[in-house]
Amino acid sequence: MKKHVLILCVLLIVISTSAFAQISDIINTRNEFGGETMMTPFSADDEEYKDGVAKTIQYFDGNYKIVKRETIRTDEYNKSSGVVKSISYFDNNEKVIKDEYFYDDNYALKKGIAKDIFYFDKNEKKVKAEAYDMKGSLVKSSQ
Repeated sequence: MKKHVLILCVLLIVISTSAFAQISDIINTRNEFGGETMMTPFSADDEEYKDGVAKTIQYFDGNYKIVKRETIRTDEYNKSSGVVKSISYFDNNEKVIKDEYFYDDNYALKKGIAKDIFYFDKNEKKVKAEAYDMKGSLVKSSQ
């Protein structure tokens, strides 16, 4: 009897882990950084989706360190914030060195900003910010 209960418990753990595991697809086995590129879509049941993330695309180097991550936002998040997607860039220690935010046309027309770029030091402290209009011209810079 104990053996059957143990087998049943193991089976339930395996099934529940599989049911809730997030599926990532390798979309490129040799990207511009020498590693793989993985895409992870999120569904309405996922916490990431509830936080406004529809999918992420992560770029790794040949040592499987993250170099770049694109975050595609949900329609709901976009409507409330204007952000369509963001891109984070990482150094060799996998710390963020730059974030880019891309805004939809409505936000860009209203605010005059289509893209923000934030630069970070080695401690991930923001050291510089730039804002660009829909034509790609720099409209604001601060340090």
